Amino acid sequence: MSTVDPVFSADAAGPGAARPDAGGRPQRPAVATIPERGRLDGPVATARLRRSAASYLLLCGAGLALAWLAAAPFWQAFGLGLVLPGGGFAAHLAGGAWGVAGGLAGIGLSLLLFCVALFAWFGSGNVLAPVVVWLGMALLAGALAPRHGWSGAPWLLAAAVAALGITVARSRARQRRAALRDRDRRNVHLSRLAARPAAADGALPEVAELSAEAAGYLRHLLDLSLQPLDEFKGFYFIDQFQTAAVRYQLCGTGYALATVQYGNLPAFRGYLSQAQRNLHDKMLDHRIWKYWQLENAWGRLRLDPDPIPNDNIMYSGWYGALLAEYISNTGDRRYCDEPFVLRHRDGRQWQYTFHQLVEILHRNFKASRFTLFPCEPNWIYPMCNNFGAISLMIHDRLFGTGYWADIETDYRQRFEDEFMTLDGRALAIRSAHTGLTIAALTSAMADCFTAHFLHGVMPDLARRSWEIARLDFIRLAGDGVELVTRGWDAIDTGNYRKSMSSTYAQVGAAAAEMGDAEVAERLRQRLRSEFRHLDHDGATELEQVSPVAHSMLVCLFSQPPGTRRNIHARGMPVERLHGPLLTAAPYPDALVTRACNDGGVLDLVLRPGRPGARGKHVTLELGQLEPGRRYVCSGALDPAIIADTTGAGRLRVSLDERNAVRVSPVD
Repeated sequence: MSTVDPVFSADAAGPGAARPDAGGRPQRPAVATIPERGRLDGPVATARLRRSAASYLLLCGAGLALAWLAAAPFWQAFGLGLVLPGGGFAAHLAGGAWGVAGGLAGIGLSLLLFCVALFAWFGSGNVLAPVVVWLGMALLAGALAPRHGWSGAPWLLAAAVAALGITVARSRARQRRAALRDRDRRNVHLSRLAARPAAADGALPEVAELSAEAAGYLRHLLDLSLQPLDEFKGFYFIDQFQTAAVRYQLCGTGYALATVQYGNLPAFRGYLSQAQRNLHDKMLDHRIWKYWQLENAWGRLRLDPDPIPNDNIMYSGWYGALLAEYISNTGDRRYCDEPFVLRHRDGRQWQYTFHQLVEILHRNFKASRFTLFPCEPNWIYPMCNNFGAISLMIHDRLFGTGYWADIETDYRQRFEDEFMTLDGRALAIRSAHTGLTIAALTSAMADCFTAHFLHGVMPDLARRSWEIARLDFIRLAGDGVELVTRGWDAIDTGNYRKSMSSTYAQVGAAAAEMGDAEVAERLRQRLRSEFRHLDHDGATELEQVSPVAHSMLVCLFSQPPGTRRNIHARGMPVERLHGPLLTAAPYPDALVTRACNDGGVLDLVLRPGRPGARGKHVTLELGQLEPGRRYVCSGALDPAIIADTTGAGRLRVSLDERNAVRVSPVD
């Protein structure tokens, strides 16, 4: 494994990399200010928006020409239907009371169906739905056209298009003025933060002990992960297209376990590693990726069900980061040496190694005009692309490749230009075809999700997202905290229930990552007081809260500052990776809440994982000891052990409320 540290080394390359101070000590990256930009959208998005507007105006022109010049009523109504969805039914508005009623009903039905089609386009990448509805209703209006249609219909629709254009232009002008004011105000604040001196990073990241409260939440995630591979008890099967898709529940759970591994249990494998490998295998279940056959058909007009190769970063990127964090944390290269297999129910199968997956991600980044590439066909989510970037960055660090180095400059430029608002916030979504975005999805939770998972890839931009959220959307009042919320902030994104659980947990996890202990603790208090806690024999679950929210909850209650950044940019310190390990402990009786080594001494803390385990004697298995060497064991029933010829050893412990065990080599 490479020991080069691209963030903490003085010669690290690329935007956002650490730079040494005058004494040669590496410093944390500065907070980025918001760049100057005159337009609401970046150059690529602006070009796509202009192309979309020009295409629509050509369609309107053709439709109005048919309405004015065609002799047949069918073509007149069909032409009107091209101008606006349902516009063809405006020809019915001169046919007396029944004709007017029928025309209005046709217009209303067309608009309703078109809204449903737009939702299908947004929700599942179905690019055919809006086209089929628009043209279908135009054809229906033509087929039902009265012999003598209303002559004022073309003028009405032309006026409606003009009014719509004026409204959009004025709205964008107002947005631009407000965004510029917010940009200038925020930049004053960000500039002050950027000017503060930064402390140098320590030699080894902090390893924190899980509290009893955090251990209860961890038990819940472990129970979900350690069930048989074909079972998904506790996961929500609602849809496979949006945020409640099971792939996000699996990956979120894996990211949380990786956080615990790095920040709390770097010297533990056992059931923690098995739980993560189970999640990797569950991601290969056909039920998790079968959605792609539909999305590829109606979004890209292709029939290939393989979810890896193209425009599907919501699977390939998320899965890549899941594997990358695990490989980096543990040194387990099984996914590099042996392919994982996607098996279709019709017998077809596709095999990839982690190396091949990363190569495909890199190829897709390079092929996209936006650099970032789509999730649902056509829709680009920066949050999903960040997981692809994580995959490349970790692969480069571990294997000496140059995938991330090759795209980093373009990725950063496009991220800032095309996927950040004029006032410095991360967009949730952008249409690759049309350039459109959905402003309502930009929210405090999205800002903090960006800050949390971008912290290792582009730390200055991540810090900017957090500081903007901290300035404008997180308010401390008395002993409490209030969040300024909008859009999807008010739902649990993992099950679509009305709940603040996802937002509290994600904002809190970002606060913990950024070292804002005050905000993190106040959000813990809100979660404690506002949700009913269920105890399942030692596992703690919030009632009707999804695994997605529970995953971020574990991060909030467990991770030391900078954990996510260290996982991605620094990796597991070589001392901890190759030092003594706890390789097995009985689950759920023995819950490991701290496991750390310095390359020689192994420190453990254990708690009873369930009430019935108190007072039990359990056997722990150790590995990566020096063969034949004697080790003194404090806090254990065995005062000393001698490692066998493979470097393994066994140790007995009596489980009390909290057990601190130290295994030290004898000189």
